Amino acid sequence: MVVQGAASAAGICAGDCPPPDGSVTINELVIGVNIALGGAALSACPSYDTNGDGMVEVGELITAVNNAQLGCAGGATATPLPNPPTPTNGSTDTATPTATWTPAPGPTITFFGVTLADGTLEPSSATTPDGIPIYQMPFGFGFQLVVEAHGRFAGGPTSFTMSGTPDLQIQSTRNLGNGSAAVCDVMPPNFGGIPGIDPPQLENPNAIADALNDFGCRFIDGSGAPLGRNCSEACIKFDDGDYHCKSDLTDAQFCAPIAMPMSFPDGDTLVSVRVRDAQQQLGSAAQIVVRIGR
Repeated sequence: MVVQGAASAAGICAGDCPPPDGSVTINELVIGVNIALGGAALSACPSYDTNGDGMVEVGELITAVNNAQLGCAGGATATPLPNPPTPTNGSTDTATPTATWTPAPGPTITFFGVTLADGTLEPSSATTPDGIPIYQMPFGFGFQLVVEAHGRFAGGPTSFTMSGTPDLQIQSTRNLGNGSAAVCDVMPPNFGGIPGIDPPQLENPNAIADALNDFGCRFIDGSGAPLGRNCSEACIKFDDGDYHCKSDLTDAQFCAPIAMPMSFPDGDTLVSVRVRDAQQQLGSAAQIVVRIGR
């Protein structure tokens, strides 16, 4: 049974983040999940705390979901998610060789790599015969993927959008987690994975828009929204204890904590990424291999 959308004790619609507009969007639901998981502060969206205990619990997330479906006043029509992507073959245990793509004039990837959960950089352990860095991790979760780009961006470049393709366009050759076809399924108890695209689809992003949005949804800024960051709120921790971008040329950084529901499988997974600028121009792709358990 769907419960009537409810407001907080202060009369503010649960899940309606600053600045409040009387509705709850998918981006605001993502922020709520990140607060609940400890990836964002409650100050990013105080309306989630309907009981005033300083936390966001499952019941409060459900209230926000109902508000998104019914509207804050009840009965409003929810904005549908994009059509689920068709899962692709994610069963291979070896990374697909580098794909060929057309050079593009958009943003340059200045860094694409892995950090530990605390933000400390993890060095690559080797490279493939094609020169792709390999990051070897003992487990398929508990680390971060980080992408940095140099280019012309208008505000925060998106890693998720309700229609079309986001500015951050990232894909893996193998299913992550359960490979769920649902888009941006980051709400417990149905926190799902990401479908693999094998071989990488780099020429026609519109054909895999849902998969790109599903993966990109996991890349969040400092307030938990699916957006790029500037270097003042970077997620990479250096030896001086401060957080910076890896490259001095970086204009936008994207950070994704890899949680257990979206774990990388054992073996090698090729991950490809491109970024789009304010003029809607895509840059050339960068790739890494994430190797688990070897």
